[in-house]
Amino acid sequence: MKPNIKTYTTLIKGWARASLPEKALSCYEEMKAMGIKPDKAVYHCLLTSLLSRASIAEAYIYSGVMTICKEMVEAGLIVDMGTAVHWSKCLCKIEASGGELTETLQKTFPPDWSSHHHHHGFLDQVSDVDSDEDDVDGEDGEDDEDVNSVSDLLSPYK
Repeated sequence: MKPNIKTYTTLIKGWARASLPEKALSCYEEMKAMGIKPDKAVYHCLLTSLLSRASIAEAYIYSGVMTICKEMVEAGLIVDMGTAVHWSKCLCKIEASGGELTETLQKTFPPDWSSHHHHHGFLDQVSDVDSDEDDVDGEDGEDDEDVNSVSDLLSPYK
């Protein structure tokens, strides 16, 4: 079986759920080396994984977030408001007053982010977004089956 974008998305999401962003990042790098172009779902899984562990402030997390954000901007990809709110909450743990990481990540946010952020007190009024319930591939219930069906593919990454 030759891996495709769906295979890599599933693997990256699995590593993200296992709280192993370094494995997700490694899988992402392999995907790109295989000539497979990342899509919005891959970027979403990967950045959510990295940001959820960002309080660790390891260099690979910081550089990974910066690189992936720049690729998203170059590809013209933006995230929905719920994702933007969730990611910004993660950022508050490492850059309380903003910084280069915050500035770079916000380039992937919806155009109306600034008005939402300034006029609604988003951190107090928006409920938490649970990244485990995000359906990034748009196929309800199928992602768990995909994780099981490619679990044997995880062994090379352990």
